[in-house]
Amino acid sequence: MNAILRVARAEVLEHRRQPWMLFILLANYALFIAVFAVVFLTLDALASTPSGLAQLRQQTGAAGVELETVVRLASSTFGSLLFTNLPLFVAIMAGTSVLHDRECGTLPFLMLAPLTRRQLLVGKLVGAMAIPLLLHLALVSAGCVLMGRIELLAPHAHKLGASPAWWIAFLVGAPASACFVGALGTVISALSRDVRTSMQFTSFFIGLLSLGIGAVLVDGIDQGPALQLVFAGACLLASALTLVVGAHLVSRDLSSA
Repeated sequence: MNAILRVARAEVLEHRRQPWMLFILLANYALFIAVFAVVFLTLDALASTPSGLAQLRQQTGAAGVELETVVRLASSTFGSLLFTNLPLFVAIMAGTSVLHDRECGTLPFLMLAPLTRRQLLVGKLVGAMAIPLLLHLALVSAGCVLMGRIELLAPHAHKLGASPAWWIAFLVGAPASACFVGALGTVISALSRDVRTSMQFTSFFIGLLSLGIGAVLVDGIDQGPALQLVFAGACLLASALTLVVGAHLVSRDLSSA
């Protein structure tokens, strides 16, 4: 455990030396929250009077959709974007973790340290998750609290923090899915020889997995806490298997680094 924490601490310190990357992570959350806040607050203000509500329904009806459908889709999109930010950021950070040490020439020194290949990968994953997880806990909760106060979104409050299933998705499901995607990114990083290859493979998996992750974490809230717990358990199991298999795959490669 101490070896894993040492690797994770070094990874976090490396990320802290990149202030622009941290700024981009913060700006990403801030942009999503600000844009959707403006949209929802504007719609709420327009719908605050009977005449305004009738006019909104008339306008959306002319476009072939009901106002309630627009609000439901928008709230689900908002939740999906916030929840999938964590797996996305972790995958990006993990996708260059071991490769960065290879390119900087520090990987041979890591190989001399008293730690196993599995401990190295787990430490890199934990380090890649640390900062994005803190941002997730702070900013997703703040964003959902803000949106949950808007009267127009009251029918969808269960997807904005007002249900046990949401809290399980927020505290367990999103971190577990980030752990799985990050484990894939860490293994890909260890097997890759250049940043382009690593990011291409990592982006491929992000694209495939993010759709399913967003659907389960947000739209799956309607199915209750059980689905969220099963999903989180499956992601954690997949993470463990990925790291075990990955440690075997990269063992010979890292030994020759």
